[in-house]
This record gives sequence, structure tokens and C-alpha cells, in this order.
Amino acid sequence: MKLNDGVTLTLDDLLAASVSGSRIAAQLSDGWRTGVHLSRKKGRGMEFAEVRPYMIGDDVRNMDWKITARTGKPHTKLYREERDRSVYILLDLSKEMYFGSRGQLKSRLASLVAAAVAWHALKNGDKIGGLILCGEQTFVQSPISHRKGVLLWLKQIVDSYNTGLHQPSISVEMTSSLTTLGNMLRPGARLVVISDFYRLSHKSFLMIRFLRKRHEVNLIQVYDALERQIEGDGILGVENAENMGFLLANDEFKHHYAKIAGFRQFELERKLCSYSKQLLTFDASKPLAEQL
Repeated sequence: MKLNDGVTLTLDDLLAASVSGSRIAAQLSDGWRTGVHLSRKKGRGMEFAEVRPYMIGDDVRNMDWKITARTGKPHTKLYREERDRSVYILLDLSKEMYFGSRGQLKSRLASLVAAAVAWHALKNGDKIGGLILCGEQTFVQSPISHRKGVLLWLKQIVDSYNTGLHQPSISVEMTSSLTTLGNMLRPGARLVVISDFYRLSHKSFLMIRFLRKRHEVNLIQVYDALERQIEGDGILGVENAENMGFLLANDEFKHHYAKIAGFRQFELERKLCSYSKQLLTFDASKPLAEQL
């Protein structure tokens, strides 16, 4: 059996992630119900709810004439609106996600989480759709409800992952992808966004808040341990878009680094959790199964 090198991603890896889906769903604050989802709205629809005495303003087309005749008092039927529950996954495979100090790349773990969510949705009888953000390229999947379609979607994740791994692209803001999915979502749909969320613009935050008013929105953050704190002593090689150099990782520097990283995470969670019920986090330095 080939050991996981933390970089390689295969379709077999995404197939194996199916066992994690229910445990990820269980950690979401709003739960994850199975089967058909019904709204609280009562009126004309497909699912019968109850019969009650007629009230002024009720639609006479919904009269229950049998009970009316039996009781001598007018009764009307009430219905619950049946809502098709689709799960849409926005998977961020931007170039910044291809980072990992140990364990595996953030993009790899994010792909495993996306596969686990897709398998859980399929098991529940929900449709699965979504969008893969890979630089300037985006791959959109319309909702599908069968295993063959999910396998094709997972294969696209593997292909997109490998493209980003070997051909790094420019950074692209997430707002347009959120807008694209927002136009696809139907009432009652669930949106799961998987990213490190470090590059969200103000427009993206507003778009997430807008979508949450109309749909269930779950945010899953994948981060690397080095983005939280530095362990050990020594010389660190660092690089950004303009420069590269070395830093001495002494106690004072590590404390200052952890303080800045902690504040960044605090601010990120404060913003995201005001727009979503919960931020679920996974550390790319650890196997997914150990975090569930």
C-alpha cells in the first residue's frame, strides 16, 4: 500500500473519505437532516399536513368536503411545501491553498473534506452541486443525485487539484464564485464553503451574509499549523511576492508571531461567525480522521 506523502491526491483517496462525511455533518451546529425537507410554510403544496376548521380567508379549493359533510361544519386541508434540498460545495483550490509545513497540503485536506461532504449528501438522498475555484478557472457542477455523477465530480476535483499543483495560477477573489453559486441555489439549499478564508474581501463577507439569509450556509476552514504558531528553534526561510530572506525563530519572535496569528484568527472567526452559525476548522498537519 502506498503511503500518503501529503501531496499526491487520487480518486481512491476521495472514495475513502466517505467514512468521514457523517461525522463532519454531525459537527455542524444546525445538524443535517435526511431525506426530503419540508418548510414551515402552510398552504398549497405537495405534502399533506392536517385538516382544521375553515377560517375566513382560506382557499375554498382546499375544502375537505368529506369531513365537512360528516361534521356539518366546514373544514379545510392544509399542506406543507415540499422543498428540494440540494447541497452545493464551494471548494477553494487557489494557489495559497497549496501550502503545508507538515502532514499534507491545505488543498489536499480541503479536497478530502469536500469529498466527505458529497458522500454524506448522496447517502441522505440530497443532490450535490458546486464550484471548484482554481485560479482564474472555475468548474461548476449542476446538482446531481446519483453515484456516477458524484464520481465524475470527484474526478474533476482530482484533476483541478493536480492542475493547481503543477501549474500555479494567480490569486482570485471568491466573490464572483459566491455570486455564481448564489444564482444556482434554490430555496432550502445548503451551501458548504471550504477554504482557509484568509483572502476574503469585504464583498465576499457581505455575499456570505446575503446567502445565509436565504439558505443554510456552513463554513469549513482548513489551515496549516504554521499559520497559528512556530515550533522549535532555528533559522526560517521566508518568501512573499516581492522578497525572500531568513528569520531567527527565537522565543521572542515566536511569541510575537503567535500573538499576531491569534489576533488574525480571532478577527476572522468574529467576522465569519457573524455571517454563519459556526466555523468548523481542520488542521492540515493532522489526518482528517483524527479530527472527527
